Amino acid sequence: MKNNLLPIIFFFFFIGKSQTHRFMYDVQFKKDSASNTLTKENYILDIHSKDVLYYSNDFFVADSLIMNNIPFPDDMKLKTSNIISYQVGNDNFDEYDILQNNVLKLQTTDSQNWRLSDEKKQIKDITLQKATTDWGGREWVAWFSSEIPFPVGPYKFHGLPGLIFEIYDTKSNYRFELVKSMKINDIVDNQFIKMTKQKGIPVSWEKYKLTKMKYYESPIDFIRNGVSVSKNDEFFLNDGTKVNSANKREINQHLRSVIKKYNNPIELNKKINYPK
Repeated sequence: MKNNLLPIIFFFFFIGKSQTHRFMYDVQFKKDSASNTLTKENYILDIHSKDVLYYSNDFFVADSLIMNNIPFPDDMKLKTSNIISYQVGNDNFDEYDILQNNVLKLQTTDSQNWRLSDEKKQIKDITLQKATTDWGGREWVAWFSSEIPFPVGPYKFHGLPGLIFEIYDTKSNYRFELVKSMKINDIVDNQFIKMTKQKGIPVSWEKYKLTKMKYYESPIDFIRNGVSVSKNDEFFLNDGTKVNSANKREINQHLRSVIKKYNNPIELNKKINYPK
């Protein structure tokens, strides 16, 4: 557990209507469940008076560029993964899944049945308590602090009597660790996230699965239908890759292989089994 959050976090006992409490988590995970290779990314948890927003740090970087009228660098590769949005104390979630230029809005109801343990550990002056749950097809171990009265955590984890500092599954596929915190005396309005959410197309779970399967069948055709194509039949992926008639078959096969290989979602019970 990183110690740079500790001097700040004691100021988080009150949240005003015009404040944002921001917590940053290091997330280590296996994209491929068959591999021991771990990917590390940063995610942000923003807590307002009523709303909670969880998103990749790359959304913060992109918003900073937009707000300062700075062009996106040519070599910039945004990891624009899902956005999670919900109300404090509510089990209803809005999940925005970004498929290049297409955004699917999936509404879910999720809660964890936590089992509190008497086991505790100390991080500086903060006492953490252990809790466990079976959720999303995985067994989870969480460490939370009732001294920080926010019943939330990273991703969709919530409902404990305090902020989740650390949570991981027992098979070491995912680990979330709180590393930084700050209080912002304003409501954070991320324009990049706002634009993304506005593009969200509401879908049912069945429609969501069908759309993801259609995306897998031919990623290039799926993306091409949602972007502007030049007279030379060229367009760009989110990571800056140029697609044209000469390379689209190769890129299509590459995207299909990536989708199938890196198919280890947090909620394992919602894994989509793609065909060969």
